[in-house]
Amino acid sequence: MPTRSPSAPQAVAPAVLAEAPAQLRALMGKMLAYCVVREADNLVAIRSHLFDLLDEMPSQARAQNLRFGSAMLGKHAEIFHRAFQDALQTTLETQVREALPQAAGLQARTLAQSDGLDGLTLSLIDVQEVERILLVDRVAQRFTAHYDAVVSPLTQRLGVLLGLDSASLSNNPFRPDVFIQAFLLAWEKCDWDAQATEDLMSALEPAHCIDLAPLYVEMNAMLVSAGVPAQVAYRIKRSDGVVTSYGGLGAASAPASVPAPLAEGAAVNRGEPSSLGTLESVGRSVAVQARQFLQKLGFGAPAPLLPVDSAFMGYLGGLQAGTGELARYPMADARDLEQHNVLRHMRSRDEVRRAPELDRGTVDALAEIFDYVFADQAIPLQMKFVIGRLQIPVLKAAMIDRDFFLSGDHPARRLVDTLASASVAWAPEKGENDPLYVQIEHTVQRVLTEFEDDIAVFSDLLREFTEFLFETEQQVQGRIAPVASHERVGESYAQALAHVDEVIHARIKALPPELPLAPFLAPFLTTQWREVMARAWLEVESDPAPWESTLTAMDQLIWSTQPKIKSEDRRQLVAVLPDLVRKLNAALDDIECFGEVRETFTRRLIATHMLAIRMTQPAALDSASAALDASEGQQAMSELDQRRADKRIGAVDAFDDRVQTFTRGLWFDFTQDTSTQHRCLLSWVSPLRTRLLFTNREGFDAFVRSEREVAALLRRGLLKVVDQEPIVSRAIGRILSDVEVEVQKKTIGAR
Repeated sequence: MPTRSPSAPQAVAPAVLAEAPAQLRALMGKMLAYCVVREADNLVAIRSHLFDLLDEMPSQARAQNLRFGSAMLGKHAEIFHRAFQDALQTTLETQVREALPQAAGLQARTLAQSDGLDGLTLSLIDVQEVERILLVDRVAQRFTAHYDAVVSPLTQRLGVLLGLDSASLSNNPFRPDVFIQAFLLAWEKCDWDAQATEDLMSALEPAHCIDLAPLYVEMNAMLVSAGVPAQVAYRIKRSDGVVTSYGGLGAASAPASVPAPLAEGAAVNRGEPSSLGTLESVGRSVAVQARQFLQKLGFGAPAPLLPVDSAFMGYLGGLQAGTGELARYPMADARDLEQHNVLRHMRSRDEVRRAPELDRGTVDALAEIFDYVFADQAIPLQMKFVIGRLQIPVLKAAMIDRDFFLSGDHPARRLVDTLASASVAWAPEKGENDPLYVQIEHTVQRVLTEFEDDIAVFSDLLREFTEFLFETEQQVQGRIAPVASHERVGESYAQALAHVDEVIHARIKALPPELPLAPFLAPFLTTQWREVMARAWLEVESDPAPWESTLTAMDQLIWSTQPKIKSEDRRQLVAVLPDLVRKLNAALDDIECFGEVRETFTRRLIATHMLAIRMTQPAALDSASAALDASEGQQAMSELDQRRADKRIGAVDAFDDRVQTFTRGLWFDFTQDTSTQHRCLLSWVSPLRTRLLFTNREGFDAFVRSEREVAALLRRGLLKVVDQEPIVSRAIGRILSDVEVEVQKKTIGAR
């Protein structure tokens, strides 16, 4: 009867446990760096969501808190960023200490008493502290449910890393609620307004904050690369005294198709599927996909550490130098691009046939990947030829460091991915003297001439090429800055107008039936005074007095046109009119409202005031002028209702939903008419996402579209997203997908 060892840490490889503190430090650094890079976008998304909540007309107290929170996060973003970074690091250090007490080398800082959210029992803290903990828990539940699919694999591996019998989310120091805790601690540290805390925290939603899914995928991939399995491989004692590993293939059970050297290394299996029959995990991390791809080639253990065959490497060195086989396949003829897959052609050479099985499999794998590169429609044809010249150097690099298929951080793989992604921005009409083309070709040529057996060359060239891209990006940002600034102002003004529409509508609808709005006021309030109020609203955060003044003036204006039944009301009107008229004139001067429109309004206002003073009930509509006023008033109210309805229309279909995910840096193919298509870059997205700025690579030929307009272009097929996911990962995913289909067909056929 097999028996499991009673001590969980003993069931885990000692090397894995020994690396736990270092791995946790690396994961903590990863999370901190990820959040720091995206902190600005995070606040933009949160503030945008707060504005959306304000549009839902919450209670006055909640609206005030949300407005205050948005204002402070916008005006003092840098202060909050620093507080959040400090709070996140402190929270992570505390969580890691609790998960792994022996990881004392973290030099963790101690939380102040006012910041204690962890390590305390409810019996030792006051009611206010309990409320804070419950608030974090309530908000964190949404994030936990949202990220469950991507957090679970990480939690499982962390359980193995920490030597736990079973893993649970509470043992994961990087679970989503640490983000919520850090946000709350940062807000409290800024000490702005405690009254707004609950409404602000309750407004946090996973869809409107930093996207943590890519982070968890990357963190899980880090543990995969470090050799941490997805489940504990407990040691089992069989009755015959033979000890094997449970949960992974041992040497004795390696498939017959696996070469002997690989079978010997199979004992280090990392807990992943080991046959084509278990390809259900396709679509997870790139590391898992790559490992399955190697299994498809017939290898039982991932990334075995085997010596490089010197004879085969010498053969490849000759090809790279431009002699022998490579000369037979010049990259020049666009009519037979597929013929330029050097790796596929060389498969029949004796030098390749004599190579070890692992190296032959590596050739086949890279041949399929470069087939995918050559077939990618987003990469211009000339660029495919240039990047195709990297086949031999990349093959050598993949043989020197076998993690090429397993890790997206492999230097050669990253260089191929980066060059392919950058080539999307090059337009053939720019010619081969274009700086981007020159830089890509220069980088490829340096690989061919400088790389021998040190893959650090790829890292150095990647760094130089990335610096070139960064400088280009800075130039583009400088060129679009004036346009972006103009559009940002326009967006703010549009949002102010929308807010004012709601205020005016609410004020008019609140009037009692017996005292309706004077008909001629509706066009004025919904047009000229709307503009006055919108300008005041733009400055409400820095100076609320003008906004309050416009509200008061609107109320006085409406009241002044209503009949005054009591004598004291008429006396009050006479007293109010001088100041009211001064406010109206000054405001209309500011928006440069002159001419007939203003003169007509002034005449009607004076006449109405005279009637209000002299009459004790509303005048009957017995004149053509009054009838015209009523008609114009109805039209103005109809236009106001239409504007409000348009603003409330949400996503209509999947195209609208998709546009809401677009971020700066995406490339598109835009068809302006039936015959003209050009590639454009999403260079800027306004803070509230109402305007998207597209340019060419240099930042010129700018045009702006709203989210709805972009969705309409997608719907009509006039705008298409260019896939810019890392091309090697895409190639592996595509190949694995094809393999899975074949396996399913064979399985169905066998039944």
